[in-house]
Amino acid sequence: MKLKELKELIEGCHPEDLNNNLEAVVVTSNNNVFSTESIRLDTDSGRIMIAAKNSDNFEVNNHNADKEMEFALKMITKKREGLKPSAH
Repeated sequence: MKLKELKELIEGCHPEDLNNNLEAVVVTSNNNVFSTESIRLDTDSGRIMIAAKNSDNFEVNNHNADKEMEFALKMITKKREGLKPSAH
């Protein structure tokens, strides 16, 4: 899946569904299954990073997800400001 396709998928969601929490359900090569809410989209590399709750990376992944969101919100703000007519 391309990042653009993920964006389109999210934009196509029913508005009520946009308030749902995301949960990753992972099936390992040994057919073990775990789920977690520690999900991060690394926009630079196009990777989705998932950390199990009992892993060493769980808190780091959550922190980095917050940083990615801060960056995304700044980019959205810049795009919106660029679209506004100037006050001249």
